[in-house]
Amino acid sequence: MTKRQRAYLIHGTSTRDDDWFPWLEQAAKPDIIVSRLTLPEPFNPDPSHWQDACDAQIEAKPGMILVAHSLGCITALRYVERHQVKDVRLLLVGAFDQGLPDYPQLNSFVQPPIDYGQVKPKLAGSTVICAQNDPIAPYQDGVAVSQRIGAKLIVQPTGGHFLSSDGYQEFPLALKELQRLANL
Repeated sequence: MTKRQRAYLIHGTSTRDDDWFPWLEQAAKPDIIVSRLTLPEPFNPDPSHWQDACDAQIEAKPGMILVAHSLGCITALRYVERHQVKDVRLLLVGAFDQGLPDYPQLNSFVQPPIDYGQVKPKLAGSTVICAQNDPIAPYQDGVAVSQRIGAKLIVQPTGGHFLSSDGYQEFPLALKELQRLANL
């Protein structure tokens, strides 16, 4: 019998109730308890407010699991960068760590650059999922993030930005990778 594990889901410029997030919470039960974070002003995000919200809602402990989407991926990486944790598992979907030309208002999240020397040694395992037809975060950015953290990389030909509007009210691949990471 496996022990129940907790995963924290960090959304991007959406809400905890959007896209595939509620589905993942239900689908992962009973082995993994997914806590969907609530981040302030997700449509006008501020990195320091998001960091504070993560600090208040995530228990930093060895073996923790962070699932993140889009801007939440940077937020998850920053969380690991800032905390003294070990054996962290990351599942990053639609990841990027560079400025997005169409979204200059998000540049404050990527500056200064993430110190991967502070992140990578704290990881027990990670997966990055991206799509070649992502119209928001170029999939090459996800590839680069995966290389920087030594993650398993899954590049799909389609999937867009993995939003409900891209057909992602459910996301079995994310569940499969979450379960794999939980069993490391």
